[in-house]
Amino acid sequence: QQQHSNELSGKGTWIIARTDCRMAYGFDEVIERCLRFEELGAEIIYAENLQSVEEYQQLRDRLDSRTVTMIAQVQESLNVDNGVTGAGKKKPLLTLQEIAELGFDMALFGVTPLQCVVGALDATAKQFLGRSTDDDDDHQGVTSTGIITPPIAMAEFSDVKRVVGFDELERFESEFPCN
Repeated sequence: QQQHSNELSGKGTWIIARTDCRMAYGFDEVIERCLRFEELGAEIIYAENLQSVEEYQQLRDRLDSRTVTMIAQVQESLNVDNGVTGAGKKKPLLTLQEIAELGFDMALFGVTPLQCVVGALDATAKQFLGRSTDDDDDHQGVTSTGIITPPIAMAEFSDVKRVVGFDELERFESEFPCN
């Protein structure tokens, strides 16, 4: 499996076969489509929206061990169980190690970082507006004067500048001044 993955790394174009049929047609249809993709020579197989670790494992077990597979994870909700956020998750986010242990070669975390950003924006807005992030009425984290008290999740401004490319902009401005 690893050897086949390495062989793909030198290739310019990969054929990725993807199915999104899980919710409409069920898990058996996912298996059938992925087996067909394999027969047709897809180099990477990706089944969207599997509902459990067991489904990921069953899919991996049914495919040829040389077939390169990819997992894409979406955490639809952070359920709360006994006051612990995330304890009631139906679809846990898997670590890279867990994904590898299931036999998958690639992991796509496309939406998960966006979910984190949206959650951070929401929590920050609530703090700025003087509302608790826990949606209760005690306005935790905000003083009576409306000043936000630590901790507030915030990146250093130098990190923000680096991420959005301020250095590149400053180099451009020095090379092409407006005066």
